[in-house]
Amino acid sequence: MSNFKGFAELRVPRDLVKKLEYDLERVRKSPQDQYAAFDFFVTAEHIVDWIHPNDKKAREVVRSSSSILRITSHLANGVKHFEAKAVHHQSVADIEKSRYVKVGYVEEGYFEDPLIVHLTTDEQYSFGQSSIEVAALAQQVYEYWESNAP
Repeated sequence: MSNFKGFAELRVPRDLVKKLEYDLERVRKSPQDQYAAFDFFVTAEHIVDWIHPNDKKAREVVRSSSSILRITSHLANGVKHFEAKAVHHQSVADIEKSRYVKVGYVEEGYFEDPLIVHLTTDEQYSFGQSSIEVAALAQQVYEYWESNAP
């Protein structure tokens, strides 16, 4: 059996919050960067796993307790597994790049094409809006974990 725990100097939940801050800066600098958004939401999702590594029920309770965590879980599992099929993923209706012109019409990077998350009707009610740019959502997720991670 392996004694592998953490990843190099990433050892405790608060270390993942530091990584989240790093990924947030990447998202802020390039709101259209789906790689940075992928890294951010997968990291954010796994903070719960690091807080409760051996307690599945506790993880479920935490994830279901907050609109921001339900959205994060749905996004992270959607990007990580290509499609979020678990029955509890009911927060995100779609993710798109907001484009001003058709792909290929102008040089890539000429316009900012931010990533937009569209929420399901039920989550819109809880979250208070129907859609949000990924950078703004990432900021809220980071603030949640900055305040709540041990």
